[in-house]
Amino acid sequence: MIKSFRKLFFGKDLDNTPILNSALKNQIVNLKKIWENEHHNDTGLERIFRLFLIVIQFVFPGIYIREFFSRKGLTFKNLSIELYVLLKLIYPILVFFLGVSNTIYAVTLSIYFLVETVTYISSLVFTSDLKYQSRSANRTILLLFINYLEISLQFSVLYAGFNMLSASAVTGVDYIYFSFVTSASIGFGDIYPITQAGKILVCCQSFLLVIFIVLFFNYFRGKKIDN
Repeated sequence: MIKSFRKLFFGKDLDNTPILNSALKNQIVNLKKIWENEHHNDTGLERIFRLFLIVIQFVFPGIYIREFFSRKGLTFKNLSIELYVLLKLIYPILVFFLGVSNTIYAVTLSIYFLVETVTYISSLVFTSDLKYQSRSANRTILLLFINYLEISLQFSVLYAGFNMLSASAVTGVDYIYFSFVTSASIGFGDIYPITQAGKILVCCQSFLLVIFIVLFFNYFRGKKIDN
């Protein structure tokens, strides 16, 4: 049983060779490369945005998870990142299950996770000249799909936490339903935003996820074809 379980997660080989390159040091090196224009002669808004995407990663747990589990090998590093991504996916569902979507702590954490996901995905594209090395394009696309689901779920917590939707939105399922309908740009009209902030948030979500699909999925699909 244990052998089968191990085979399920680790496959044929377990690569437990420590990764010598520190995730934190690599991030600092990447910051210096952008600052010195070593790989890409960016200017203006592009340069500021690229610097922002590198610096903000120090605020989130992802880089520290990679740093810690890199010492245990590539397999454990990859699995730890996947587990973290899944935990962020489950978090909004857990918030609604526990009935704490109206608390400031739940909403703040959703915003925190949402910003981390969006900025990290953006960094994969806008700083790809520095660090993007995919061992498996299929894995990258799978994680991006999970990120897409997570973003929609995190928005549902914001709609509920700030009480932005019509009275027909009562349960957590209602808020999740509205968020996914918004993500798909369908808009049935049975549930709708009733505040100015809610309308702005709907616009942000629609714009973000259309860009997510068009830009990011096509970008990494191109990477897969190239490989």
